[in-house]
Amino acid sequence: DLPVTMVLIGWENTYRGSSPVDWCEENYTFSPHIAEFVNTFSNILFIVFPPIVMYLHHPYSQHCGKGIHLIWLLLIMVGASSAYFHATLSLLGQLLDEVSILWVIMAAFSMWFPRNMFPFRWGKLADGRKKFSYLCLSAAIISTVL
Repeated sequence: DLPVTMVLIGWENTYRGSSPVDWCEENYTFSPHIAEFVNTFSNILFIVFPPIVMYLHHPYSQHCGKGIHLIWLLLIMVGASSAYFHATLSLLGQLLDEVSILWVIMAAFSMWFPRNMFPFRWGKLADGRKKFSYLCLSAAIISTVL
């Protein structure tokens, strides 16, 4: 049962088990505090590897653009939010997990989508990539709010 104070202030979605999604892993088998132990700790890779890759691929980012660092930072957010979700199975955690994945996809889409496929003939404009990036950012913001 949820504490009355959490319901009154609208925090019931932060409570453990408030998400309708429950994956195939047995819950609370390794720890009474972590719902899906293996799913939670497998996200450590998303938190540990991006800083290492950012360091190792620094020359690549100097040559191709520093936007790639945004992808690595967003992957850290995916790891943190996914670990939170699988540890708590809260609705807030589920939404953070899904939204962070959406932002990674939209950031990558805005950086690597082929110019000749841009809408509105933006591929022929000097600032076409910038306009397409703003379109992707707008779509990500609207999807996040919805």
